[in-house]
Amino acid sequence: MQNRLIVATFVYVTAVVIPTALLAQETPDHQAIRALLTEDQEAFMRGDGQAILSIRDENYFVAGVPRNNGRPDFHGVTMSYTREDIKEIVLDPDWKGAPGEETLADTTLDFKAQNEMVRIDVEGNYAVAISRIEWAQNDTTKNARIRNGWESLWFLRKIDGKWKFTSAVGRISSWTEE
Repeated sequence: MQNRLIVATFVYVTAVVIPTALLAQETPDHQAIRALLTEDQEAFMRGDGQAILSIRDENYFVAGVPRNNGRPDFHGVTMSYTREDIKEIVLDPDWKGAPGEETLADTTLDFKAQNEMVRIDVEGNYAVAISRIEWAQNDTTKNARIRNGWESLWFLRKIDGKWKFTSAVGRISSWTEE
C-alpha cells in the first residue's frame, strides 16, 4: 500500500506540479519573443523582406564571432551586418529568400527546417534570448543526410508594446553532421 502511495505521489508531482511550475515562467512576453523568431524565419523562407525589416529596430546590427580551434574567439568579434546591409539584401528584387526544398530540388530530398528560442530572459522592456536554428536534407549528390544548425544570441526591446530585435551575435555555436 505504501509503495502505491509513493508511486502516486511521484506521478502527481511529475505530471502536475513540475509542468505547472515550468509553465508559470512562460509569460506573454516569452511567448511573443518565441513568435517573433518564428515570424522572422518564416519571412526569410518566403522571401518577405518587408516583414524581416519590420521586426528589427532601426539601429539593428549583427556581430560575428570567429571560431578558433572550434571555440568562439571573442577577441576577433566583427561587425557583420547593419540594418542597412540587411535592407539592401532583402529588398533586392532578385532575392527570393532562404533556399528551401523547392529551390534545392535538383539535389535535395526531404528538406526540414526548425527553429526555437531555447533561452529567454526578460527584464522589463528588454530581453536577451538564444535561438537554435536547424535544417536537414538528403543530399542526392553525396547520397547522405546532412544536418546543419547554429545558435545565435539576440537582444530585444519592447517598443510601443511590441518586441523587436535590436541586435544579434550570430552563430555563437554551430554544427554540421553528415
